[in-house]
Amino acid sequence: TAATLFATHGYEGTSVDDLVAATGIHRGSLYKVFGSKRGLHLTALRHHLDHEVHPAAAAIATLTDPAQALAAAITSYDSGPAAGLLLLAAVERAPHDPEVASLVAEGITALEDALRPAHGDAAPHLTSTVLGARVRLRAQPTTPQEH
Repeated sequence: TAATLFATHGYEGTSVDDLVAATGIHRGSLYKVFGSKRGLHLTALRHHLDHEVHPAAAAIATLTDPAQALAAAITSYDSGPAAGLLLLAAVERAPHDPEVASLVAEGITALEDALRPAHGDAAPHLTSTVLGARVRLRAQPTTPQEH
């Protein structure tokens, strides 16, 4: 639930009150278990990597046909769940938080490594293209309320 909030509203756009309301965890318990909102964010990002990003990358890595591998990357990272929290963490927190930067680098490297069997030396460029397209899609309002 916390990961969804952070992926939807970003770290700065998600308050502790939002986290308490959405998770049903009392403020004191949240601080006792995670230490801070940042601690919960790091835990959510780690969970996101382990349960969404790495499995998506592992599936892409099995594809040796370049077109299939790229299509799977686009599906998983461009319009799927694998990139949301990762990309927000990359632009919002990584420049100021070395732990977040390390987790983001791990997620980006996972996609790069997954594309390497099918695309070789072009994998870094394609990774930037796939993730950049996802950032671009996030920047476009989808409903009139988002303007």
